[in-house]
Order: sequence, then structure tokens, then C-alpha cells
Amino acid sequence: KPTTSFTIPDLPADFTFNFTVVAVTGGGRGDVSNEVQVNTIVGSPESPVAPNTGVDTPKTTSMLTLTLTKPSNRNGAIGSVLLFVAQLTGEQVASKVDFANAVAMPYSEESRTETLIYVAAQFDYDNFPNTFVLGDNMMYGGYRNQPLIAGTRY
Repeated sequence: KPTTSFTIPDLPADFTFNFTVVAVTGGGRGDVSNEVQVNTIVGSPESPVAPNTGVDTPKTTSMLTLTLTKPSNRNGAIGSVLLFVAQLTGEQVASKVDFANAVAMPYSEESRTETLIYVAAQFDYDNFPNTFVLGDNMMYGGYRNQPLIAGTRY
């Protein structure tokens, strides 16, 4: 029997698809094949775009406006997004902060180590903002957006 393959590109993640085949000739339609069900997988979210502060080295007063880019949900549905903040000490370089292994914790001076990493906000994916004022002391998804410390690097 001859075999033909067909690729359907760009199927969304976390969906179920059912496929059947029907042969058609000048004499009409043939019988329908058995149905095959395929579930597309959910992958890890893609790396988000870093927030933009509009300045090279943010040394702030108590607040800083961030421009945010909504993360892609092409690998599966995203329920919420956490905004992590690192308060740098000494000559620490922001690019060396280990956000990948950071634990989602609210701000706390007691949890302070060399670098204080905390969650300033949690956003529902469907209500993700384009801009966000970091340090406004409001609650976002159960996390306090702690006022920033003037002259401190973040």
C-alpha cells in the first residue's frame, strides 16, 4: 500500500485533534477511515522579554515605571505571570542574579541574603499590563509591591 504523510504546522499546545481520511475518485467518496486522536503537548513557557525601564542603570527614588511585554502562550496556556525584583548590593551585576531558581516569596527584610529577590506582583495572563509602576506599595495577586529604596540598584 502506498503511504502518504502530511504535516499540519503550528498546532496550538494543549488541544485534542481528531483525524480521519476519506478517498475520493471520479466515482464518489469511499469509506471513512478509523479516527485517530492526537493531543498536542504543553511545553515550558518561552523566556519572557525583560522589562524596559527606559534608563541604563536604574537607581531610583521610591518608584520606577516598567514597560512590560506579555509572554507568549504558544507552548500552552499561561495562568499567571510573576514579576520578580532583585535588590542589588555592593558591586553586584544584575545579569548574574539567579532568577531561574528564585523562590516566589513576598518582600521580607528577614529573608535577606546577599541579594534580596522578591515577587512584587502576580498578574493574571488575561489582564497582563503593558506598563507597571514598581514600588507603588499596592497589592497585586497577593504580593505587596514594596516601595523601592532611593539610591539602591535593582
